[in-house]
Amino acid sequence: MKLKLTPTQNLCVGFLETGFELIQVGDQYFFVKGKRRQKVLSKTLEALVSRGALKHTREGTYELSEEFKQHRKEMRSLVEPKHVRH
Repeated sequence: MKLKLTPTQNLCVGFLETGFELIQVGDQYFFVKGKRRQKVLSKTLEALVSRGALKHTREGTYELSEEFKQHRKEMRSLVEPKHVRH
């Protein structure tokens, strides 16, 4: 898995991590949450698949890969602030 993502790819991952649903309308893809809708290019989704961040399911949907979720969890644990007692 290539762990370095472009800013656009990172934004897409952020949408998925914060509860946006990825839907397809015709040949276009959108992140949707409530009334908010953000278009995403299919080439961006394919780049995320090739980097191992997304997987394309049998049902034809995209979702974050387990490997990538684990990587993000590990990265967050490295940058969590230490609690300082006064």
